[in-house]
Amino acid sequence: MNIDKSKSKLSTIALILVLTISATIVALPTVSAHDPPWTIDTYAYIEAFPNPIGVGQYIYIGFWLDKLPPTAMGQYGLRWHNMKITITNPNGESEVLGVFDSDQAGGAWTTYVPDEVGTYKVVGEFPGQTIAVENPSPWPSVLPLGEKFINDTYTASSATTYFVVQEEPITTAYPSNPLPTEYWTRPINSMNRDWYSIGGNWLGLGVTIFGDTGTYDQNGNFNPYTIAPNSAHVVWTKSIAFGGQIGGEFGDTDTALYATGTAYEPKFSPVVLQGILYYTAYPGAMNNPGPLTAVDIRTGQTLWTKNVNGVLKFGMIYNFITGNQYGGHAYLLTGPSTANGFVVPPDLDNKWSIYDAMTGEWILDIANASAGTLVRGENGEILSYTVAGGMLTLWSASKCIIEGSLKHYFYIVPDLWRPPQGATIDWNDGIEWSVPIISDISGVPITPDLHIAKISDGVILLAVQPEDYNAGALWFSSVPGGSQSGWQIEAGYSAVDGHFLWGPVNRTLTPWTTVFPSNAGEGVYIIYTLQDMTWSGYNITTGDKLWGPIVLKNSSWAYYDYPYCNQMIGYGNLYSWGLGGDVHCLDVKTGEHKWSWNAGSAGFETPFGTWPLGTFGQAALADGKIYVASGHDYTPPVYKGAKVYCLNATTGEEIWSSLSFNMLSGCAVSDGILVRHNGYDNQIYAYGKGPSKTTVTVSPKVTTQDSSVVIEGTVTDESQGTKSTLLTALCPNGVPAISDEDQSKWMEYLYQQQPKPEDATGVEVFIKIQDPNGDWYSATVTTDRNGRFSHMWDPAIVGEYHVTAMFEGSESYYLSEETTVFGVDPETTTEYPYVPSAEEIADTTVSKLPAYPDVPTAEEIAADAAQRTINMLPAYPESPEIPETPAYLTIDLVIIAAVAIAIIIGTVSYLALKKQK
Repeated sequence: MNIDKSKSKLSTIALILVLTISATIVALPTVSAHDPPWTIDTYAYIEAFPNPIGVGQYIYIGFWLDKLPPTAMGQYGLRWHNMKITITNPNGESEVLGVFDSDQAGGAWTTYVPDEVGTYKVVGEFPGQTIAVENPSPWPSVLPLGEKFINDTYTASSATTYFVVQEEPITTAYPSNPLPTEYWTRPINSMNRDWYSIGGNWLGLGVTIFGDTGTYDQNGNFNPYTIAPNSAHVVWTKSIAFGGQIGGEFGDTDTALYATGTAYEPKFSPVVLQGILYYTAYPGAMNNPGPLTAVDIRTGQTLWTKNVNGVLKFGMIYNFITGNQYGGHAYLLTGPSTANGFVVPPDLDNKWSIYDAMTGEWILDIANASAGTLVRGENGEILSYTVAGGMLTLWSASKCIIEGSLKHYFYIVPDLWRPPQGATIDWNDGIEWSVPIISDISGVPITPDLHIAKISDGVILLAVQPEDYNAGALWFSSVPGGSQSGWQIEAGYSAVDGHFLWGPVNRTLTPWTTVFPSNAGEGVYIIYTLQDMTWSGYNITTGDKLWGPIVLKNSSWAYYDYPYCNQMIGYGNLYSWGLGGDVHCLDVKTGEHKWSWNAGSAGFETPFGTWPLGTFGQAALADGKIYVASGHDYTPPVYKGAKVYCLNATTGEEIWSSLSFNMLSGCAVSDGILVRHNGYDNQIYAYGKGPSKTTVTVSPKVTTQDSSVVIEGTVTDESQGTKSTLLTALCPNGVPAISDEDQSKWMEYLYQQQPKPEDATGVEVFIKIQDPNGDWYSATVTTDRNGRFSHMWDPAIVGEYHVTAMFEGSESYYLSEETTVFGVDPETTTEYPYVPSAEEIADTTVSKLPAYPDVPTAEEIAADAAQRTINMLPAYPESPEIPETPAYLTIDLVIIAAVAIAIIIGTVSYLALKKQK
């Protein structure tokens, strides 16, 4: 793998160059300059690394002097100027890579991509410099910054190095780890730097309508730095107020429920930092806020609650980078509520407070706060842009805190981040610049003043209409219906330094229509006209029209859409939705219509004929998906069947939906989890992948060759929500894992008291069996509605077997597996007693008789006697007496016969039983 080419590494390389010398920076005493001035030699150093490098790979070049710029400290003082780096390739061709100013530690750096094999020469040159006053400290008594070197001359110096380029690319010993497929939690280890793409935070830099925070930024809820849920799986729920039906004497009407917060009083406005969800609790009315609450976004566990000054405004992660210190610091900022006419209590005096995001402990206050449109700065510092009194002003939270630190600490080094504990600092110390804006067009005064409409792509879009409708709501405008009388003035200013870019342009509009600069992003800002429901796109860097007007709305209910709330730009597209139940997708550069989707007919459930999609900030865009929600108050207050919908942002295909009613409360997508308020029960719902658990057993544990075993087990949902008393009662053996296709109904059963889906299916389990020879056998089975699976299998080889059940995960659950073992003995032949046949028994009986001499017959005796007489032989002896069979022998024969019969009966019975088995 090639070395990572990300430019984000360059600042780290620069830090390596300066850390070894920046520690010598100290506050220097104020003394007179040298008389006569000194001439001070410098020594230059240069390095190119890594060396060798492969063709087409980045090489980093660092060039520095042994002497620090003598008045440099933090952001103040001078820098070495005109530091030049020249490179010569193997063919002798030279190229100047640039002329640089140094950092405060006297170094400069750049990158180069060689395109041929060979040896390259790199030369760094410093031309010398006479020290002059430059960028002086505003507190010379506290930071004297080496004035004694003023007028001294530092001599020229140079350095040379070489590097070798080879054909083969070099590789890193630590390639990027893949994105996780198993359950993961914060913190993300710094070895896994590519995981930045799934760890996006949610700072709450924009406000929901009638709220104080909660949206990703002032252009909507597009978070490009996170994964997002692909199923309706719920990982936890959490009550934030009494919710649902009141019950009893209040009856069953659609108004007999606890306040959902949908009518002008949002109950949930989220901020997410480091996998922690923060919100101000609103258990009752909005002017009775509860504590600031911190919740683990994966488990729903409350980490802490704090009674704070005001309500949550936004989060900030400031990545402070200097030669002495670098890394992020996370904070929460609170202040007086400005939502929905909430009167600022006098004791707050428009004061903001900063709290540590991990502990919730108070750090400092910022007095005289005057916030405008909030955006995130380059290093995470929060910036505020305001227009007032004909001036465009930029305020920086980091500058405010640094300036406040210097006022409260003596000899504080400004390249260290040290927010003053317990201090009250002044908002005005954070002002970066303030510039006048155009006040007339062709000599005609612009009345009222231009105001900030949108900020995107480094451009501040200023706009104004007659009576300045955009500064207030419909009912505050003196123009009929909040419309305009035929014109709108627009202009563009730099968000970096406030310089004028383009305009002012006086756009001719259709009189008495309501026109909004509704959204901005990807170099385009959108103008929406409410009456004819059309969009037009303009280049934000020039003000030129790109496309439009385009109309796609197919329902008159769309007239009530609030386009500054129901549009987002991302993935090269403009997405819009509204009360007509439609979602539309247009190419933001060309206006080309890509797709539309509709929530479908609602029958009698709503008065709109469809499911109206909420227009006040409940939608989100992340991970290639757009989440929109049904919800509208007043007519009737809460209808049945409202849902949150997940759509494919590329095709418009519906991916999943889940019962959820919302009108005003915000939502957030961070670390792969969607959190949103559900007005049906006043709970926060967290949707996302949850951990799973797989078990497996085999029975019998020991069997014989060619006999079957049964492999069985379970796959269960181990999300924190399943540990609640309710779910352990519903599923005492564990909550089963269910297929993605049935996830919506299953979650509604578990968490929303809806009917149990009787036809729900389980998940696939892959069974791997390893025999004693190391060979593998496999099978795939599906769990049932209770999470159980089984499989019968016949082992053929004697020995120990290993069985692994693997649930490979789904869109609802992370993977899990378990292994068990069983044994197989050789097949044995059972020896039974020999059962002789009847003939064998008879033969055995005969053979057991004693041997007696033959007994001649009477005829034989008579014939023999006659012969003896003739032959004059002795007379034949008398015939012997045949003895009786002994009694013991008779008994033996009976016993033998009985035993033989018993053996025969036993054998027949055994064979019959075996056949039945």
